[in-house]
Formats: sequence, C-alpha cells, structure tokens
Amino acid sequence: MLKIAVCDDEQSFINIMVKLIKKTFSDNIEILDTYTSPIVLLNSGKSYDLLFLDIDMPRLNGIELARHYDKNNTSIIFVTNKEALVFEAYNSTDSVGFIRKGRLTEDFESVIKRFNRSNQLMHFLTVTINSQIYKIRLSDIIYIEKMVNSIIIHTTDKTYTQRNTLAEIEEKLHSHGFIRVHAGYIVNLDHILRISSNEITLSDSGSVPVSRNRLKYVKTEFLKRSAVLNE
Repeated sequence: MLKIAVCDDEQSFINIMVKLIKKTFSDNIEILDTYTSPIVLLNSGKSYDLLFLDIDMPRLNGIELARHYDKNNTSIIFVTNKEALVFEAYNSTDSVGFIRKGRLTEDFESVIKRFNRSNQLMHFLTVTINSQIYKIRLSDIIYIEKMVNSIIIHTTDKTYTQRNTLAEIEEKLHSHGFIRVHAGYIVNLDHILRISSNEITLSDSGSVPVSRNRLKYVKTEFLKRSAVLNE
C-alpha cells in the first residue's frame, strides 16, 4: 500500500492529479494527501513512498523540497509547465521522472511505468522468523508457496519459511509484479521464463503448476509486464 502526496500551488491542478492517481493505483493507496504549500508539506513531518512535486512554487521550489527527502525511501516525480526547469531538476536530483502539464496524460503513463519498475527494485518484504527479522528484496523473490500453516519464500539464493497465509502475502505484493498462479503459489512475473498449459518454468529452472482457470489471466499479465520492461 502506497503513501502518496501531491504538492502544487494550483488547487485545480491538484484535483486533476488526484483523479489520475486514484485511477492508476486504485485500491493500492493507503494515504493520498494534497498540499498547496511546500512549507506545509515539509513541516508536516510525514513520510511518503511517492511525491508529486510542482517545480515552480513560491518560497520553496520542488527541487529544493525534494532534497529534504531520503531518496531510498521516497520516490519523487516532478510536475511542471516550464519545460526548461526539467533539465535543472534532472541534473540536481535523483527523481523517477517528470510530468509536463501540457502533456499530462502521456507523461503520467510513462513515468508511472518507470516508478513501478524502480519501486520493485528498491522495496523489500519484511518477515519475522523465530524472532529474527529479515528484509528480502522483492526483485530477488522467485515464488512463494503455501505449506499447511506456513509459506515458503523462494529467492535467488535461499528460502525462508514463515508462519503466514498466502492471502496476506498476496495483498502486500499485489502491486509489485506478483501474481497468484495457483491456489498454492504466487509467482514474480519477472522470473517467469515459459508458460505452458499446466505449468510455469521459472528463472531458477524450477517450475510451479498453473491453474486452468488462471492460465489466461497469467498469460495476459505476463505479456503486459514484458511489454513494460522492454520499453
């Protein structure tokens, strides 16, 4: 679930952005805050996963504001109607990308695809096993399987067994490129090599079953994911 904020000194544009964000992220939003003042946002002390910042704002511009946030925890997307400012922001920050207000729809779509890719690389699944806490990089997870009252998380170098349900893990990973392929399996779409009529071959050369009633959906999502990664 994402914590998102939009900061722009034009309320009318904020309203447009909010509609786009809700349509794109649907039920994956935990918080969606809006600010017309960068000072109020900064003084709020709140942390966010994703910030949409207007570059040209009074008292504190978006570039200056972005420097107050940890780039490892917060992704920044700049918004502007002054294209010349894009280059300044590009050279002085580590933003995910830029949205030009004059090309809002197409820029929004492309930059969100980039965010989704970087989001998976920088995010982790935190699990507690025998009172020890482990952070597992999402991009390292190949698949997760259900075993009675536990789940087994298979990664590129080891496995983790945790007392949990597949449904709870599925909810956490839903927006990060993971998909339920069978009643007992969740797979990382980026680790799929081949899909046949009854099984999926994975990057570790192993395979998992795919349910007949999920096969078409799995193929569709895999092709969508492949298209995004190849852009």
